[in-house]
Amino acid sequence: MNENWHLQTACELGDGIGHGDIDPRDLCEHFLARIAAHDADHLIYLRTTADRARGEAAAAAARATDGRRRSRLDGVPISWKDLYDTAGVATEGGTPLLAGRVPERDARVLQRATRAGCVCLGKTNTVQFALGGIGSNAATGTPPSAAMTDVPRAPGGSSSGAATSVAHGLAPIGIGSDTGGSVRIPAAWNRLVGLKTSHGVLPLDGVLPLSPSLDTVGPLTKSVADAAEIFTIMAARKPLDLGHASLDGARFLVAESVVWRDIEPEVETAVKDAIARLEAAGATVEWAPIAEFDDIDRMLDTLGGVVLAEGYATWKTLIDEHGDQIDPVVLARFHQGRDMTASDLLTVGAAAKTLSQALDRRLAGYNAMLAPTIPILPPPLSEVTTDLDAYSAANAKTLRNTRLANVLPMCALTLPCPTTDLPVGLMAMAPLGDDGRLLRLGAAMEAGLAR
Repeated sequence: MNENWHLQTACELGDGIGHGDIDPRDLCEHFLARIAAHDADHLIYLRTTADRARGEAAAAAARATDGRRRSRLDGVPISWKDLYDTAGVATEGGTPLLAGRVPERDARVLQRATRAGCVCLGKTNTVQFALGGIGSNAATGTPPSAAMTDVPRAPGGSSSGAATSVAHGLAPIGIGSDTGGSVRIPAAWNRLVGLKTSHGVLPLDGVLPLSPSLDTVGPLTKSVADAAEIFTIMAARKPLDLGHASLDGARFLVAESVVWRDIEPEVETAVKDAIARLEAAGATVEWAPIAEFDDIDRMLDTLGGVVLAEGYATWKTLIDEHGDQIDPVVLARFHQGRDMTASDLLTVGAAAKTLSQALDRRLAGYNAMLAPTIPILPPPLSEVTTDLDAYSAANAKTLRNTRLANVLPMCALTLPCPTTDLPVGLMAMAPLGDDGRLLRLGAAMEAGLAR
């Protein structure tokens, strides 16, 4: 058994299985053993599915022996956020209010991953009801960021367990969800790749909802190739050809707008250095004000967001009857949604539609728009878990940039900035439905950043 399998990408592991160098059963045991050794307090995995994983790994091993592999990731283990229905296994959205909720069938994206041969390792931690960018959970505990360890720091949310499962080598891929940044934030704060897919591209059947009009399924991975591979599996599409992806002729628009406001100096330097690397690798980079970002940001801050209103409407009964059992920081945000008027909601929705159309026109001729994923580094958990005001201020900064691609809406990809050891992400955003093109561009960006 190779002691370094957890350092490899999912595609490298899948290729090793295909070449006969890795037995999926050994690979499964490797990750189950690491989970047992490194997550004894269950801060990352709320529960594992060891019996299922072993059975799926054995089937993958038989297929590999017989030359019947179903995908490049056949036999590769994956973690799943505690929003994805898993047949016969509790799926509780990280909240005690859903304790004992055991679905009868898998979420559709999990079904597709299973048919492709992926091995289900278990269910990872999340902010209660997936509502929060910091990543804390008063009920299940909070796994600290794996990338900045001077003191326990926020992992990013709401897919906190998905990110830390990959960053700590407890899964090659983690499946999270992104409604306002919940894939990209923990990916950035754990130095991972995170894909926010276009709304509607991946099915939400069997996924616990927060804001049905904005919820998206998305992976957190070590590489763009891994994100592309699992994306096409969950989308039931043919694999993407990332070969020969190049920045030659690529044109990027860098947003000069609210995305740079109150940015920490280390973050600003790392993001600008990363953009300079893309330019040095052959891309054309232009900077321009993006009024659409500024306009929607002001409106969301003034009137409130669709996420909060839909989240309250989705879970109204539980919130109203058992609010004392909800994490106070989550409850406060639900109450913001409760207090929005119908006029507020309609005003924000109409503005988002108009601004989205204008932004699409502005992006014509560019491959993607660039911005810092998050303007701040992960704050110490001691500062944001004991003071509601401190949490609210940090959470607002954390979500400010990422939410733009949800509300307007777009697809987006975050990549680690290579010129610093700090957890800083560079975000690329593209029009709705351009996920495949964005992933191919992301592969070229990844190569350019590595130069």
